[in-house]
Amino acid sequence: MIHPARPFSLAVTTALVLGGANAAFALEPQFSTSALRIFETELAGRPLANFPRFEYVGTFHQGDPISVALDPGTYPSIAGSMADVYLLADRSAAQWAANPTLVDVRGAPTAAVFGASGVASCTVPLAAAGLSGDAGSGFGVPYDLVIDVDRDGQLSARDFIDGRTAVGFYVAKDPTVAGPLAVTEIQYSGGSFLGQDTYYPTNIASLGQLPLVVVSHGNGHDYRWYDHIGFHLASYGCVVVSHQNDTAPGSEAASTTTLTNTNYILANQATIGGGVLAGHIDSHKISFIGHSRGGEGVIRAYNRVFTGAYVPTQFTAADIVFVSSISPVTHLTSAASTPQAVNYHLMYSSSDTDVTGSPGSTTSKPFVFYERATGNRSVSYVQGAGHADFHAGGGSCVCTGPSLIGFAATHQVVRGYYLPLIKLYTEGNPAAKDYISRMYGSFHAPGIAANVIVATEYRDADTTARFVLDDFQTNPALGVSSSGGLVGFNVSNLVEGLMQDTDGSFDFSAAVPHNGMTNWKDAGDSARCAVFDWTIGQSAFYEFELLSTQRDLRDDRWLSLRAAQGTRHPETDGLDAPLTFTVTLRDGQGVTSSIAMSNYGALTRTYKRTSSGVGTGWANEWNSMRVRLADFASDMSPLDLSDIAAVRLEFGAGFGSARGRIGLDDLEIIKE
Repeated sequence: MIHPARPFSLAVTTALVLGGANAAFALEPQFSTSALRIFETELAGRPLANFPRFEYVGTFHQGDPISVALDPGTYPSIAGSMADVYLLADRSAAQWAANPTLVDVRGAPTAAVFGASGVASCTVPLAAAGLSGDAGSGFGVPYDLVIDVDRDGQLSARDFIDGRTAVGFYVAKDPTVAGPLAVTEIQYSGGSFLGQDTYYPTNIASLGQLPLVVVSHGNGHDYRWYDHIGFHLASYGCVVVSHQNDTAPGSEAASTTTLTNTNYILANQATIGGGVLAGHIDSHKISFIGHSRGGEGVIRAYNRVFTGAYVPTQFTAADIVFVSSISPVTHLTSAASTPQAVNYHLMYSSSDTDVTGSPGSTTSKPFVFYERATGNRSVSYVQGAGHADFHAGGGSCVCTGPSLIGFAATHQVVRGYYLPLIKLYTEGNPAAKDYISRMYGSFHAPGIAANVIVATEYRDADTTARFVLDDFQTNPALGVSSSGGLVGFNVSNLVEGLMQDTDGSFDFSAAVPHNGMTNWKDAGDSARCAVFDWTIGQSAFYEFELLSTQRDLRDDRWLSLRAAQGTRHPETDGLDAPLTFTVTLRDGQGVTSSIAMSNYGALTRTYKRTSSGVGTGWANEWNSMRVRLADFASDMSPLDLSDIAAVRLEFGAGFGSARGRIGLDDLEIIKE
């Protein structure tokens, strides 16, 4: 069930009147009777080969296999039941209350027997190959699931539902595929540095107000080189304007032309294209996408409006809902170029020879923007793409390295991420969040070529309810976490410090333990992390104590962290593969529960590019990982989530990769 703040406390119930009968929606206390209950819980997902045996997810692609699962340890009443599983068009809570009749969109439900021996015995694959993900110019078709235990064709006592108070799950079309709307492109100029190339749905007159996406090119680029963004987003109901950008003087000037061009199109809707846009641009849903100098320029543009240094006449900082940088330079100071709390996204590439990301350059360290952001932020780091592959101007890719993917494959990545991002931040579309919050190895647009590797990061806004177990920003002693708990470890060569490669090369040495990290540019940057390693034959751990006031995790949803392989380290080179490990929770009685993070993806192998030192390997590629806390107590596990004493990361052949070197950061407990 897509539910942004769903608690997992066994004690909480919510009264509901449904179809004239009183019922409660809750998680079922173990071994209790449930004669008067309708249970609302997550059901949709995919089976896993090992514990916790099932991953509950929010979005599937059209044609993906879909399964439902329950844990008979949490819901003992399901054990041994013969039931019908219904897949239904989504209904609101009010609609369910008014009409509890079950109508399967496939024509008939799936009959299933639920076992008693664990999640695998209560997992049911659904015949859903023909399930539509076509939401027109929207994104994702919503569905609900019901397990009809008494088989009466009604949502009633003892049944289970995924999707009563919120959508159960979504099915989405491949976001790289063009939308259903025909697109018109017009070019015009409003004066000096006001040349604009605008894309809009041809039938815009019947569509009401649409989000505005402003594209700001880089130095030496042309504003007419972004058809792959303009046509794609307009085909899903956006107005996209790519404009002349004053990049030669630098990012500050580029920020000005981003702002003046945004102001211009909003102020001149009545005359542009004969007035076709008049009244059809939603000035409260503006997104900025910038490339190279334009990439830093859009951050600076937002910052200037946010701080009041620039006051547009047609919009405010609150109207800018999303900012994204493609391979941005870092010419400005940290104070001048922070994304603040706006929704922020960085798209960057490992093969770029313009914005190289080399530690020897202070003007090309794009990862600092992710570190500075305080709103929802994400990274799409593409292996094998070049600086020029992100536009459509042709010529050299401005790139070097092995396994180059070319502009066509790069454009698919661009389409596959920007459509969900725009839908998420301009429409609040829940179906889109899976594309940035789940690991690339677990979920990404099917239209992205199979040989493409993308390292992804995602972190919720700082205002999100969370408990930071360790972010390595305070308490620098190795035996104490930033939250004040004790830390135990037997990993080798553990060091905490700034995420800064200090010697101008990517080479590892004991004197530069954070080699490969370019997440620091100037004194205004402060990102820190831990680095450590383990080798063949070693069973290693890194354990974090939860203090007594922090140990009840029943009302929390995610355990989240990010990690990266350490480039040009002997253990990384010896492994020479994606890296995996295990996360274990231990409760106050000593009961443990372990989940292999390989269920969801792996830490990408650093890209094997040469230069900036000796050997192969480029910047450390951070990957965000998150796992449901409830899953640690799933599949008949006796773990007590109300009393978790420690989170333990385990490494070695018995827990994942036999050897490795990683950086670790942002170990957090998140409500949602």
